[in-house]
Amino acid sequence: MISPDSTNDTYYCDACHHQVKGYHRFCHNCGEYLGSDSTRISLFNHSTLQSAFSFFIVYLFVCLAVQFTNWFDSYDRLFWVEFFLASFTLFHVFKNYKAIQPVLKFHNFSVLRLAGCILLATIASVLINIIVIKLNFSFFRTDTSYYTRFSVYAMPAAVMIYSIAVNPAIFEELAFRGVLYHYLDTFLNERLVVVVTGFAFAMMHLSFISLFWLVPFGIFVGAMRKRFGTIWYGVIFHFIFNLIAVLFDLYRHGHLW
Repeated sequence: MISPDSTNDTYYCDACHHQVKGYHRFCHNCGEYLGSDSTRISLFNHSTLQSAFSFFIVYLFVCLAVQFTNWFDSYDRLFWVEFFLASFTLFHVFKNYKAIQPVLKFHNFSVLRLAGCILLATIASVLINIIVIKLNFSFFRTDTSYYTRFSVYAMPAAVMIYSIAVNPAIFEELAFRGVLYHYLDTFLNERLVVVVTGFAFAMMHLSFISLFWLVPFGIFVGAMRKRFGTIWYGVIFHFIFNLIAVLFDLYRHGHLW
């Protein structure tokens, strides 16, 4: 059964005293049945679920348009897609600023933890890039390069770093570990939110072969957000991971030095 705390409208499981949502039927901590008085959540009766769904659908639609049309082959056009998604994300951040504000602060800062985050991102990125290159060649006989799209610009390396490392690290983390995480956290257990946002993040990239690392990547940065109460370790991990991928690509094609 659920024991309500009328002072702050929170609820606790009678069996293990773990905090639960008022509409949960089972305790996510011990599995105890909480009763049948809860309201079943659906897309038609829950505004936050509607916000989460519409937020993800907009992201997915834009990514589908980029992936399956030739219109965005040029970065001159792709830049405006990045600008739109960044603006769309910031709109939702400001709309929910009071709720999201705590994770925008750098809590629990530790130089050792930061160094570990950077080291782990570097090792993971090198390993994943080597594996992806081999998989692409083995299955598709292709050797994809980021550099080709950016080579027409005056400073291709700088543009690559901005587009592949800086922009995604900030705005994808704000979107998935900030906005979407907040929306889902209002009606899902937080451990489940970490998993769901991890899968949503992976789906948004529309690359079947990359799911083997995108899903763990998304879950890992979500777990850091949950563990440390901030998105910034995830932002740093994401930035370093993508930066190493850019440097790796530049090195392979002889454009790093």
